Amino acid sequence: MNDSLDWIRVFLAICGIVLTILVPLLASIFNSQKNTAKELSDHKTHVAENYATKDDVKDLGDRIERQMKDGFTNLKDFFNNRKNKDSA
Repeated sequence: MNDSLDWIRVFLAICGIVLTILVPLLASIFNSQKNTAKELSDHKTHVAENYATKDDVKDLGDRIERQMKDGFTNLKDFFNNRKNKDSA
């Protein structure tokens, strides 16, 4: 009877030591994860506020292409008119 009681005390002592180490460790890991999640959320907000989306870049590319096409058309018309004036 005394041996089993001693083993129960040893087991409880070991559990106490393990819990003394694990509880603060788990609390620290949880707090680190919570801080990381907050930092990630802040970073996502920063990116959304300061950087262009794919749609914005596509629209900008379309505008540039359209302006270049109009510009080349204007240049072609200019040179054709100039050529016609020189030959006349």
